This record gives sequence, structure tokens and C-alpha cells, in this order.
Amino acid sequence: MRRVLLVSALWLCGAAAMAGSTPDFGRAVALAQDGQAGAAVAIFADLAQAGHRAAQVNLAVMLARGQGVPQDDQAAAYWAWRARLAGEMRAMEVSDLLLGRLTEAARARLADRLIADLSARARDGVPGQFAAIGRVEAQLRTPAKMDEAALWFTLGAAFEEPGALALREVAMADLEPKARLAVQERAGAEFVKWCADMPAEARPEACGRVP
Repeated sequence: MRRVLLVSALWLCGAAAMAGSTPDFGRAVALAQDGQAGAAVAIFADLAQAGHRAAQVNLAVMLARGQGVPQDDQAAAYWAWRARLAGEMRAMEVSDLLLGRLTEAARARLADRLIADLSARARDGVPGQFAAIGRVEAQLRTPAKMDEAALWFTLGAAFEEPGALALREVAMADLEPKARLAVQERAGAEFVKWCADMPAEARPEACGRVP
């Protein structure tokens, strides 16, 4: 059953994403359908590195199946979660499925890798990364680190990331008052640091309101 789901995810993503996507993506889908998996994987990998979410999903599926590349569940989970955290709905089922293939240690490594990548993007001024880090802390850690998640959601809300405020309230609701205040204190200090680390041209207006 799981294998069927993975196969379906590849073709569903390809069929749904071809319209309006890049020519390279369409060519990779065609190559995969034509049995040229190695060539398809190479193109999907380049597009995935560039942030193409549908390519990230397809790369995850092909890594999980070992099609055109050695089978690698950890790398597959990484790309599926990269797409999911970027808002790709077609990654939801695949990322959940692949998470079930990992050990607790591999899951922790996945969380660490994602946070490192998201943090680097946040320093470059790419929007939406703080809430994504919070989701990693809440959804991938076992047990969930809700205080850390609340910290990142608080930062995301301060940087006006869509949805971060609602996520912050959910995470904060599970914390005792002492922990809630500690998160807020940390978030204030981290906000100043992040504003200083971001390149001036990418710094959001919120940084201009630092007390």
C-alpha cells in the first residue's frame, strides 16, 4: 500500500504541476514517464535545490523508491518536508509516509538539517522561515519542543509571516505562565539579533521598530 501511495504521488504531482511550470520540470516528468529515471532525477534535483516545490516532491518520491538513484529514505524525507514547509500541499501525504520510515535518531537529524537550512534562508531575508522552523520543532521532534516552537512562531508573528500569529497562540496555550514569559523574553532578544543579521535590503519594516 505504501509503495502504491508513493508511485501515485509522483504522477499526481507531475500531472497537476505541469501547466504553468518550467520547461525543465515538464521535461523531467516526461523522462520519468518514459523510463529514463536517472535523467529525470538529475533535473528534479537541480530544480529542487532552486526551490521548485513540485520538483522537491518528485525528487523525494524517486529517492524513496530508489528510481534512478540509490534508495535513500532520509534524503527523501528531507525533500518532502522542504516542500511541505514551503506550502506544497502535494507533499503532505508523502512527507507523513516517509517520516514513518525513519528511526528516532534519523528523525532528529532531519529536524536539525531542516532548521539549519531554514535559518540560513532567514538570514538571507527570505520570508516565511521562522514559522517553518517552529513547525519543525512542533511536528518533527519527539517529544515536540513546544517552547522552541512558540519562540519561532513568536518571531514569525513579529516579522509578519502569514499564519504565524495563529500558530503562536496555539503553541503558547500549552505553556505555563513562567514558560510563556521566558519565551517572550527570548523572542525579544532574538528579534534584535535577527534584524541585525539580515542584509539591509532584505530587512523587513518591523526591524525599524526595534525599541
